[in-house]
Amino acid sequence: MHSDIYATNGKSWNIVFPLITVEGTEPELNIMAEDMNTVVGVHYLKDIAYAMGDFGFHQTRPSNYFDPSQIDEEESSPLIPIRVVFGAYCSQVDETNVAMLRHIYDGDDPAPFADQFTELPMREVHWTKTGNATLRHPEGSGLPELRMTCESEG
Repeated sequence: MHSDIYATNGKSWNIVFPLITVEGTEPELNIMAEDMNTVVGVHYLKDIAYAMGDFGFHQTRPSNYFDPSQIDEEESSPLIPIRVVFGAYCSQVDETNVAMLRHIYDGDDPAPFADQFTELPMREVHWTKTGNATLRHPEGSGLPELRMTCESEG
């Protein structure tokens, strides 16, 4: 049982999206309740994601999708069912949790998103109070003026 995200002031989530599911299986994921006294086994279902925030303890359950005794003798290469899930970490990075996020992801690739914040207090890199900033101009200088370069026919 483990938690991917912890101590971020409730501003981070581990979101698990099932991409390929296997029907008729036992539960595939254990999720621990917040009181840490209850563990619930859940199935991966199409169009259902599981979001686990700070201290969202979970684990993959053992799953056996293949029973060799059910192979048809005449079938040369039976289809073996698999499941595929995609996990994404989402965070609202600010001065209250940037140090913890750097710590959490230090064991993996360094968190490149944390390096874009160089000044405190932190704010979104691509928005200003007037809403005219862009990723290209993070200080809010806005888009360059557009000029018509050709005329349309008709």
